[in-house]
Amino acid sequence: MALGAEQGMAGLPTITAVAQDAGVSVATASRALHGGGASAATAERVRLVAEQLGYRPNAVARALQGGTIGQIAMIVPDAANPVYARMTSAVQHELAADDRHLLVAQAQDPADVAAAIGRFGPSTIDGLIVVPLRPEQQVLEALDAARVPTVVIGSLPPTAVHGAVGADSRAGVQLAIDHLVAQGAQRIAFVNGPVDTTPGRMRLEGYRLALDAAGMDFDPAHVVAADDFTHAAALPAIDALLERSARSFDAIVAANDLIAFAALRVLSDAGIAVPGDCLVVGMDDTELAQMAIPSLTSVDLGAEARGTLAAQQLLASLRGDADAISHATVVPRLVVRESSTRRDRP
Repeated sequence: MALGAEQGMAGLPTITAVAQDAGVSVATASRALHGGGASAATAERVRLVAEQLGYRPNAVARALQGGTIGQIAMIVPDAANPVYARMTSAVQHELAADDRHLLVAQAQDPADVAAAIGRFGPSTIDGLIVVPLRPEQQVLEALDAARVPTVVIGSLPPTAVHGAVGADSRAGVQLAIDHLVAQGAQRIAFVNGPVDTTPGRMRLEGYRLALDAAGMDFDPAHVVAADDFTHAAALPAIDALLERSARSFDAIVAANDLIAFAALRVLSDAGIAVPGDCLVVGMDDTELAQMAIPSLTSVDLGAEARGTLAAQQLLASLRGDADAISHATVVPRLVVRESSTRRDRP
């Protein structure tokens, strides 16, 4: 074989070079590389030549010819947040098994999310997974106008035509409250993230419902909301909780693990022992939960399961499965560790 019979821009081998060295037409080489009608022997010969030449298909050209890019995009609110990292990893795992790659973008503000959705199209990606914190009207309109199949990780209106995989935050908070009550807690505080977000709203609703089910009164002094679901934003919120409540609570449910870690820090600085003086439960059950001192009890909301299901839905949709679009909810699970366990109780 006379390798490198033709080079494209920047010295890259072209499909013409692959075809010439494999002794086939350009059309046959293209079919062989893109899953077309070439025979098995021809397809193997063409693939071998392409590998030897270092040929890589032009994704844009493939899309223009009605093919696929082999790339999926995912828009997350905060790529540094451990829960989204786990979610992204699960998506990547599913895509890799289907020989597709993942492109991750970060956007949180509804206008930024809508703009990000609009930037992606069939010339760059095959499909899109969106994790919107605030599914406001402009985000919903952008989803409806998306030019590629799209799946949402989060909540959507029942009439939405897109697939969605959500967490049951209300049930997750219920698990946390039930556990704390069983441990003897009588005054349970709640440290939330922004209440204009889907998780902030759902977890506050879950907190109120769980208190009511436990026969406890809702005390506004025991509820604070951080400006973001981050450790840094939670620190001043927990300081405010200590001041406004006069430390009258004996347990804290945090809207996520990063907020719970902030609670452990502020309580320690204030001389309040965990779990001796105050029990703490987080949400998301990130890997860091088992590394904290004390280790953090947390509600696993199924970040990996949500990522896996969303990727599976999207891939099924790309294969033309008419039943691929569905709205699924992952069941939460409580993982008990040191931060919420009284020594005199199981």
